[in-house]
Amino acid sequence: MSIINLLMSIIKILRTKSQSKLSGFISCFVLISLLAWAILPASAAGIEASREVSAKTVYPGESFTVTIYIKANHDVEALTLDEDLPDGWQVKQSENNRAMFEGTSTFKASTLEWVWIDNLSAGKERSVVYNVTVPSNSKPGNVTISGRVSAYSVPATSVEGVSEIIVMPQLLESDFSASPLLGTAPLTVQFTDLSAFNPDSWEWDFDGDGNLDSNEKSPAYTYENPGTYTVILKATNNTYGNNIKIKTGYITVTEMPSISEESGKSVEDEESGGSGGGGGGGGGGGTCSPEPNRNIELKEISNERVFKGIHTCFTFKSGTNDIVTVEFDPKKSFGKITAIVEMLKGTSSIVKEPAPGTVYRNVNVWVGNSGLSSPENLENSRISFRVSKVWITEQAVSESIIVLYRYNGNTWSPLPTTLSKEDKVYFYFTAETPGFSPFAISSIEERTKSIEISSSKVGVNQNQDEEKQADKENQGFPASNMEKKGKESSPGFEAIFVAGELLVLYAALKIKR
Repeated sequence: MSIINLLMSIIKILRTKSQSKLSGFISCFVLISLLAWAILPASAAGIEASREVSAKTVYPGESFTVTIYIKANHDVEALTLDEDLPDGWQVKQSENNRAMFEGTSTFKASTLEWVWIDNLSAGKERSVVYNVTVPSNSKPGNVTISGRVSAYSVPATSVEGVSEIIVMPQLLESDFSASPLLGTAPLTVQFTDLSAFNPDSWEWDFDGDGNLDSNEKSPAYTYENPGTYTVILKATNNTYGNNIKIKTGYITVTEMPSISEESGKSVEDEESGGSGGGGGGGGGGGTCSPEPNRNIELKEISNERVFKGIHTCFTFKSGTNDIVTVEFDPKKSFGKITAIVEMLKGTSSIVKEPAPGTVYRNVNVWVGNSGLSSPENLENSRISFRVSKVWITEQAVSESIIVLYRYNGNTWSPLPTTLSKEDKVYFYFTAETPGFSPFAISSIEERTKSIEISSSKVGVNQNQDEEKQADKENQGFPASNMEKKGKESSPGFEAIFVAGELLVLYAALKIKR
């Protein structure tokens, strides 16, 4: 406005002298001056900037990329870019073309600034790339990103290009979980809503028949009949709409098998009249045991439902019970089965002789009844147990020779045993077993160990020794007696002793003479 006032004053002065001659000249001068006043600020800026974005529509929680292109029309110093974003939007710079970057709080926390120390020559360009994450709680609507570029003694100019971002409404996503997913009828299942973005209402169809079964957020439902069931959840949010989650064949309900838990026999066994096979090793069933109570130090019971093809694990938690778990893979369904562990005071009364080696614990393990643990019913049977480190130190044995012995068929047999882990107090072992019966946690006898490890190397010598032993016994003498008789019949020592006595007597008689 100051330039216009000055021009108007000049026009008044000139008009007083010669209005007619100068009128045309003055009009041209004023027009040129006004055009220069309008054009000069734009050309003086000398900087151009434009903005591009990777996505103009985004959902809460999503990210997009912003790219700023800057071009100088003439040489500039201290080039600066300021970007202003909505509050709470998170920014991470990606490329800056050697610019210094910082987030400032001059106006608001979301104001960002890039400053270049080096000069920008005419016709040269700079670019800035940064990533923006929209807060997950952002409300839908249009938001604006504004920016400015400036330089030393150059007025700031706005960044052109894309400046508006559309935040879309959140998409509701239905989801749920359930427990248990498998069991016998009647089966009560607890469902838990896991839907995203806070639904306002729920519609549950627990059996996939298209009928509404519940409007609760996390209901429980009881399946009365056996079958495989599809579960459907429709979750709705008044702002974001609704979404449906379908889980086909999600719940499996089985029929309770016709089973005698006292006998531990499956339906097939009872119909065939069989006992389900041997291999139980004189085991007890249900809650019964042939071991006298006077020899039982601790008895712990665990119950599990046994279904065909589902791994079964009985866990024992008593502080003085050194059996940790008993597990197997059933080939048949047996319903509810009881497993019993008996920690004994001494050797089991069921066995005829103590287990080999240095025994740490004598124990009985019963699962179901005697016929249950046959190869026809179970596979991959394992027993996990522990041994005190104090006992191993006191007995001067190594944990590498600890083994689980099983008594079956009137003999003790070592089972394949591996060291699985240890803590400050115990070593933990796992043994593979073909059945359940009396057991003993013990150390391997040296004789047994040498035979198991080096039987292939000493087999010939062992056979030769056995043949010599047999020859001696065939002659009517045990080996030890023959060796003793050989020693008794040897005359060498007695002859020397007699000769010595004669020499002494001879010397005494000669002295008397």
